[in-house]
Amino acid sequence: MAEDRTIGVDEPALDDAALEALATAYAKEPPSRLRDRVLAAARRDAALERRARTLASRWRVVGAAAAGLALVLGGLLVREAYHAGELASDYLGLQESNKTLMARVDEQERTLAGLREAVAAQAQVLKVLGGPHTLSASLQPKEGGTGSGRVLVDPASGEAAIVVAGLHPAGEGRVYELWAIRGDRPPEPAGLFSVGAEGTAVARATPVANPAGVTAFAVSLEPAGGSKSPSGPVVLVGAVAG
Repeated sequence: MAEDRTIGVDEPALDDAALEALATAYAKEPPSRLRDRVLAAARRDAALERRARTLASRWRVVGAAAAGLALVLGGLLVREAYHAGELASDYLGLQESNKTLMARVDEQERTLAGLREAVAAQAQVLKVLGGPHTLSASLQPKEGGTGSGRVLVDPASGEAAIVVAGLHPAGEGRVYELWAIRGDRPPEPAGLFSVGAEGTAVARATPVANPAGVTAFAVSLEPAGGSKSPSGPVVLVGAVAG
């Protein structure tokens, strides 16, 4: 078999023109199917690349929009939180104002109740004094005590009132109690009253049954709510005068 010396290692060096001519001579047209597959693959790659660029662009737009929306929502949340804090502070302020107002209303109601009681007591005194006959007892302090008073009783109806002056306030958890005394019988509760800081009081007493049988009145210092019989010190006492 003859040796092929078309291309050999011992062949003298070829110039560029000879190499180009040699490449052209040996070049072959690729099969049509292969070429179609290569072109189709190239077109698919190009389409995929374009779609990837489009998607990337869309995602960048979406991401930018989401970031903007997040900033807007964040700002809204911060603003709402600020307003919520203001509302909470206003609500607490209103609660404190309401407590203060209610305390003032309670105090005014107590003052009004006291004024009503004082007016009613004074009306009771005037009513008793206006009767055709009045039983009265001048109250004097026990030995070492202070103050004085007077009990007035309508002998027909038994309505009674007491007026005192110069007594010390009863103190926390204590109250003054009036007693009706019938000779040697046990004292009968006739009403409770308090003394203000000025040491005076005008109070209605419990209506006295059978006033003609009462011989004296006394005042003692008792626990708040009163007692069924005198348990504290007697501070005032006086006989009934017809």
